[in-house]
Amino acid sequence: MKNKHLIAIFTLGVISLSACRNTENINASTTDSTIAQTIPDTATVNRGGDISAFMQEAVIDGMMQMELGKLAAQKSTNKLIKRFAEVIVKDQTKTVTDLKALAASKSIALPTALPAADLKHIEELKNMDVAAFEKHYIGMMIKDNAAAMDLYKAASVTGDAKIRSFATKALRMSERHFKRAGEINGNAGY
Repeated sequence: MKNKHLIAIFTLGVISLSACRNTENINASTTDSTIAQTIPDTATVNRGGDISAFMQEAVIDGMMQMELGKLAAQKSTNKLIKRFAEVIVKDQTKTVTDLKALAASKSIALPTALPAADLKHIEELKNMDVAAFEKHYIGMMIKDNAAAMDLYKAASVTGDAKIRSFATKALRMSERHFKRAGEINGNAGY
């Protein structure tokens, strides 16, 4: 009698497990086909986003990093930060100049001044004591270059060859700046 109950329980368990498996398989195949139906074909989509918006964001980022670099080169007492800031100014000046030329060739108007919020932030940084400024500046360079890398990665897959080329070069620059800012941050113990 016990054997019959055990066999019945075992059989019910096997049936339950296989029913669960079948449900999972049905759900998985339903989910897969639903996903396939909802994902658009991106072969013809500009995966780099709106070129004008990209250029505007990139030029503001470049101008902001230039201004912050000038301030850091002037205000910082840390030789590593001063040298890093000088590199930032040099690299971003070239990048912004190249970007402006590229935008002009595509008849895209770019901002010529930083937004008021960025100018206000720069003024606040001018009033910080040196140690607080250095820590804040390096933190900003890490954060801003991480965001710039995302921006340039997205633009590096655009259908426009000139934009792709520019974005790829700018991406490499941002990667170098990000890495160097991280090293300085680690050395300074911020």
